[in-house]
Amino acid sequence: MIVKQYSFPSEQIAKEMILELAQEENELPFNKITVTESTHAIAILGFQDKYEFDEETQESVLVKKAEFYDVDVMWKGRSGYGWSSYEVNPETPNHKFA
Repeated sequence: MIVKQYSFPSEQIAKEMILELAQEENELPFNKITVTESTHAIAILGFQDKYEFDEETQESVLVKKAEFYDVDVMWKGRSGYGWSSYEVNPETPNHKFA
């Protein structure tokens, strides 16, 4: 079992990569696919925008818009073809598999 994290420049590229992992008869939307023949789990984090709570307005305020679409994958063996070019190693990941 290998866990890797990926950042894609767009949601569309992430969608294409995930759908390639899924079997053709799979009718789920790409963001609902969690297990495939080559994966134990797929966690789609999406765009991780940064927010801060504004005490004055009592609302969350967007501080920084995310540039990448994040996906974590728990592979059964080696990672899929083409995935390595999107692999990242964040110092403080937003998600971990238990």
